[in-house]
Amino acid sequence: MLIRIIWRGFKKQLSNYLIFFFSLIFAVMVYYSFTAMTYEQPLIRGAGKNTQLVGMLGFGSFAVVLILLFFMANTNRFFIENRRKDISIFHLYGLNYYQICLWFILEIFFIGLFSFVIGIGLGVLLSKLFSMILVKAMDLPLQVHFFFSSDAIVDTGLVVLFILGVVSLQILWLVSGYKFSHLKKLQLRKIRAMQVPTWKKIVGLIGALFLLGGWGMALAYIVLSRKASNYFGLIQGNGLLMGTIFLLCVLGSYLFFAFTLRWYNSYRPKRLNKNLGMLSRSEWQLRLFTEWRFLGSITVALGLALAILGGMAAIASLEMRSVKEIAPASLMITRESYQKIAPKLQSVAPYQRQSLNFKALPAKQSVEISGEGIDSQPEIMDMISLSDYQAFQKLNPTLQDIHLKTANSTVVLSSYQRYLKEYTHYSKIIYLKDRKLDVQKIYPNFFGDTNLRYGTGMIVVSDELFNETPGLAYTVEAIDVKNKNEEKLNRLIRQNLKGDWDFPIHYTLAWKHQRVIGEINEGEGPKKDGSTIYRSEYTSHQEIYRRTRSSMGLVLFVATFVTATFIISTASMVSLRQLSEFKQKKKKYALLRQLGIPNKTIYQEIKRENRVVFFIPAILALIHSVLALSVISHIAQNADYGFVYLFCGLMLVVYALFYGISCVYQKKML
Repeated sequence: MLIRIIWRGFKKQLSNYLIFFFSLIFAVMVYYSFTAMTYEQPLIRGAGKNTQLVGMLGFGSFAVVLILLFFMANTNRFFIENRRKDISIFHLYGLNYYQICLWFILEIFFIGLFSFVIGIGLGVLLSKLFSMILVKAMDLPLQVHFFFSSDAIVDTGLVVLFILGVVSLQILWLVSGYKFSHLKKLQLRKIRAMQVPTWKKIVGLIGALFLLGGWGMALAYIVLSRKASNYFGLIQGNGLLMGTIFLLCVLGSYLFFAFTLRWYNSYRPKRLNKNLGMLSRSEWQLRLFTEWRFLGSITVALGLALAILGGMAAIASLEMRSVKEIAPASLMITRESYQKIAPKLQSVAPYQRQSLNFKALPAKQSVEISGEGIDSQPEIMDMISLSDYQAFQKLNPTLQDIHLKTANSTVVLSSYQRYLKEYTHYSKIIYLKDRKLDVQKIYPNFFGDTNLRYGTGMIVVSDELFNETPGLAYTVEAIDVKNKNEEKLNRLIRQNLKGDWDFPIHYTLAWKHQRVIGEINEGEGPKKDGSTIYRSEYTSHQEIYRRTRSSMGLVLFVATFVTATFIISTASMVSLRQLSEFKQKKKKYALLRQLGIPNKTIYQEIKRENRVVFFIPAILALIHSVLALSVISHIAQNADYGFVYLFCGLMLVVYALFYGISCVYQKKML
């Protein structure tokens, strides 16, 4: 008889376990796929040592474990809370504490074992697909084959066993805290949920102000960050400002669900008298009283996950853009090394060649970075003529058009313009040893790898001024071949060049009596004080592209699947709670039908309850993440955030899908 009652209780919860079951299968599948790829030797060798493939996939696996722990602990607690009636029946039939715990633990282990078997099966079948996605993301020249890893299965099994062990301890703790007086306390909580005293209204107002304050600071970030940087320093000021915005949004989210929405729901306008609106408002009030921590946590975690994904996407976008900055042509090489391989370049013909003639010379331009002070010391700058700049522009269309207005006008090319444009201020005059130059414009530096040049800065001047100005002359050759010959050119480079650092110069510069004093000399300096500069031998576009693409592709691959797992897990948790609550409310809906309320009106009430539970946290998290992206975009300018906005839309689609599934199931059970 007792076994029959226990089995009946399990079957009643089976529909709730289904979503839990499928979400766990997905997480096991992702974890196995990540772990299996760390054992796939062809993939590891193809990725190379620089990409840290094993470490990054291991980090992704660890993140999935944390998500699984959060998901299972949260849903398990909810299952226990909603089976208090079963616990009471077990007590009445004489089961002691350990027998009840054992039963719940066996249920969880059964679901976990079944999910593990199916998840591993799907992981084995889809591991090739995961590997193909990773290879495509990293742009590796590999042929992916079916791969089976028994070690990955063992690792996944141990992780699932560990998580089930943690959940079992949670069951022991939850069941031990159960008392029959909890039922009476539940009734008291329902009464307290409808009461919103003045102090709670004040806290609710503070919560709304926290949210609006955090959002407003995010929108006005660039103005506030300049002031914070000037007062605290660039890094400390921005870190403090970001931390303040984050804290306001986190506290505001929790207070919003705990007090602000409850205050709003305490009002009962006349329009609520139609279509069970009053009932819906009361149910939402009770839900907020009991589950504000859960709703706040979902909101904060979703917003943070999307913001982290946005940060990763920004880094990846900037790094891929830097490929064009560092290697705008197929090969940029010193004149001396070019002369060594020039006869062999016929194997990659036809190709374009452009000689870039530079002069390294002493110069002084004051540069102020907000919060970091002013750098006004003389330094080595590279000078190039306008004609060479325009000739190279044909190979590199990224370069801006330049038209110098006067004979002493110059345009500065700076790497700061891509990252710290809003925080960097340049003086309008550049001092050379024998003249002053007027700064006409400042553009980002897309003139190739700075390691091929001597200077920290670069200026473009007229041809006449270039010829008149004394300096240490050197030449860099830019070679551009067709895409089909990139690999052949790269092999030629590896066979004939070592990539050494050579051609040293040393300098001693000072600023005295409003003039630049000192000289630049060839060869190494007598002192090891950083005054000796070397140049790199060459920069290959294909090498830079492959290294950057493989690293950034790996980062985005891991971040994407971890974020997707988290979104699905949180949507599953919300759906599980709704379905479980629905079963407890079936008697209430039956009573409404007896009172003459049509099924259509009752179903509208169900959809209304589902909408607020699913979409208020999702929309609030979406606002958090979009404003976080706006903050990131102020620092990492010119990055592409389209992928993250697409993922924000995907999050809404996933939540809408689970909302639809919940509504359809509830309508069927109505």
